Amino acid sequence: MHELSIAQSIFDAIEAKADQCQASHIRSVHLQVGEASGIILDSLTSCFEMLANTDQMTQGAQLQIDVIPHRAFCPHCAKEFEVKQLVAQCPGCGQWSDEIISGTELRILEMEIDGIEAQL
Repeated sequence: MHELSIAQSIFDAIEAKADQCQASHIRSVHLQVGEASGIILDSLTSCFEMLANTDQMTQGAQLQIDVIPHRAFCPHCAKEFEVKQLVAQCPGCGQWSDEIISGTELRILEMEIDGIEAQL
């Protein structure tokens, strides 16, 4: 389960930022996760909750996740299209594309600490 190591990396980043902001408590963390990132969201959420309950600074912290659609760009048609089942073939012209524009990312957008939001 690589979601545990991902959750630990998220915790390392948010705890470092919380220390920098001299926060005493992290209330929530807002992520963007691409639908083709290979991350199982339920597992990530479970791992996050498990880790959150091991530290007083993160006790009860909530995880908010925005799922980013998997999209590509067709250089032949000059149009964006939705990648379906990991197949980046333009539905308009049938050409294959290697220009993925979204859907593989994992980003920490922000976190709420002591009632304010801190940009990461």
